[in-house]
Amino acid sequence: MKNNDSSWHQHLEQMTNFVRLRRQRHDALGELADRFIYLRVGGNGFRPVSIRSDNPCGSVYIQGKAIETTPFVDVAIQLAKSAEHREDAPGNKKPEHRVQAHLIYQAIKDPTSLPALLDYEQFFDELIFLSDEFRLGEIRADIIALGKKDSRYFPVFIELKAERSLTRVLLQLEKISERFLKVPDAGRAYLAAASGVDMSFIDVEPRRIIVWPASPSGKESPAVASARSKGIVTIGFTQTDGKYFFNREI
Repeated sequence: MKNNDSSWHQHLEQMTNFVRLRRQRHDALGELADRFIYLRVGGNGFRPVSIRSDNPCGSVYIQGKAIETTPFVDVAIQLAKSAEHREDAPGNKKPEHRVQAHLIYQAIKDPTSLPALLDYEQFFDELIFLSDEFRLGEIRADIIALGKKDSRYFPVFIELKAERSLTRVLLQLEKISERFLKVPDAGRAYLAAASGVDMSFIDVEPRRIIVWPASPSGKESPAVASARSKGIVTIGFTQTDGKYFFNREI
């Protein structure tokens, strides 16, 4: 493996250890979600973030100071339990972050809900949320999940967009898939650690999903049809009275 590849490979191994520790605190994660706080995992540890709609994926605070990343899961949980949301938090409040926070909250509160929520029950028996802001070096996915169909599990990369623009998102999905497939054993180890599923049931060929605003006209461009022919699934969302609705685009 080349030196410039080793750093993100090491990052993946570190995240594997951290997601294993977080999974062991499952009950605490549910309690935090009741307060609209989620424990994000990165290569350096755990950071409590907001999953409230007015500061989606933004910081939470203790005595006015944003909580930073810590390598200790129990410390992160205790900090999160004491954390406060700030009405004037400087989060960017991007529409895609609101969708991201919504999906994370739903996945934590009801781990069985994602296939139906995303209008994707036909293709997933299960869809287990694992983490958000999943990074392998400079490449990342907004959400990584573990899908199941029949007896096999597989990674699912989900990109969330505020506009129906394909160029960058397709490149991002292609690059994260390529990088994950370079280290299949390490990839399986991460998926197993985050989900509790035995590695022997996990394939590494990923499924890829784009979640973006539903087309106002109901029509799709030739580029979207081309992406779908390559196995990319697109799901359109609408928002009504503060609630999100998702429909798989055919």
